[in-house]
Amino acid sequence: MELLHRALLDAGAGMFGLRNEELEKTHASEHSLIGSYPYGEGRVFLRITEESHKTYAHILGEVQWVSFLAQEGLHVSSPVCSAQGRLAEQISFQERLYTAVCYEGVPGQPSGECAADEDLYKRMGAFMGRMHRISKHYVHQDPSTKRPDWSVEADRVQRIDLPSSERDIAGLYCSLRRYISSLPVTADAYGLIHADFHYGNFFVNEGRLYLIDFDASRYSWFVDDIAVAAFFAGMMGEAGDLGTNMGPHWFLRPFLDGYRTEHDLDERWLREMPYFMKLREMGRYIKLYQACEGDLDRLHPWGRSFMTGRKALIIGSFPEC
Repeated sequence: MELLHRALLDAGAGMFGLRNEELEKTHASEHSLIGSYPYGEGRVFLRITEESHKTYAHILGEVQWVSFLAQEGLHVSSPVCSAQGRLAEQISFQERLYTAVCYEGVPGQPSGECAADEDLYKRMGAFMGRMHRISKHYVHQDPSTKRPDWSVEADRVQRIDLPSSERDIAGLYCSLRRYISSLPVTADAYGLIHADFHYGNFFVNEGRLYLIDFDASRYSWFVDDIAVAAFFAGMMGEAGDLGTNMGPHWFLRPFLDGYRTEHDLDERWLREMPYFMKLREMGRYIKLYQACEGDLDRLHPWGRSFMTGRKALIIGSFPEC
């Protein structure tokens, strides 16, 4: 393990009352470092993120919301407080700032290892519906930690400098962003969403679902969360067709049946789903194009598969704005 990683994990472990020598596994992504430790009869995950990627206030807003959901009875990976009783701690190391948070591990196995069928889709829908219903009553006590709204990420994507060969894609993305900005913001339809709701972020234990990874959570329309779930279902299932107006019907029908048992959402919002699905699809296209500078061979296999023929699909199935 790199000395920097070990030093950061040791500092964070001390803040959360974890024993350095009990570090079990580590995982380093582009922006975060994660270590797992035994905790009671289970384990916890210590996550350390550099300030240049996400600020302390931004991350604190994440764990405050997840803590609220857990207190309301939703099955999520609950945050663990530090020895000082804080949900997040700052680490200063080599003239850089980092934020450390700690989450309990959830029981069971990843949902991807279970049978993906209508029953699972319906329970996922019910889970999201309940989360949205609960979130409508959530109020940030500290405005400085309020999670960003959807436009922050959309603006970040829009600022990516694409070559002239992608001018048509850039123009369509601007049109799509303008259209979504024109939608009404109401308490019944807009609030905090997970924004990364897919099989990979669920665990299943004795038929009960547990949701993890709230790093992308943001304020947006509730239908945006549904659209993200449908988008990923279409990407992961052979029957999915993102070119259709309503996305993968085989997933949406049972998913929405479950959703409606927990939350009432005006049916008019379902007509906006193609726009939010396209927002996610185009955002992914633009960021992957930037990452590989147009050379698909530089991407990992999944990225190459996604990008192959994607431009024609985006343009050919772009909804009317």
